Amino acid sequence: MASNEDGSLKKPVVLVVEDESIIRMETVQMIKVVGYVVLDACDTNDAMAILEARHDVCAVFTEIRVPGHLDGMGLARAIAERWPLVRLMLTSSVSKVDDFPADWHYVPKPYASAQIVAALRALFAPRLAVVN
Repeated sequence: MASNEDGSLKKPVVLVVEDESIIRMETVQMIKVVGYVVLDACDTNDAMAILEARHDVCAVFTEIRVPGHLDGMGLARAIAERWPLVRLMLTSSVSKVDDFPADWHYVPKPYASAQIVAALRALFAPRLAVVN
């Protein structure tokens, strides 16, 4: 995690991409309450605009079936290619999707605050190197 000029740690910035406004607002609150800075977008077009304008987004939590030029999976793939350090979490009310890299996290809907917090902690946990 990066530091501010005064040496204090910067809070990670998470972008929530969800087209259903009530779910988006509730998810934003779930994430804010545990200390993250949260941005939100209602579609993938807005999400890409935010990512292009801001360079402090550490993670994106996106609905798989979200409107825009890309769907949520397309958004995640574009982010992984263009901003490889941005961590990815996906969600959907459809059955679990296994067609993505192991370092992407999946949280099925409906989800509880504890699930989001656990997924974010796992997402930001230091990656351990395997030494032979």
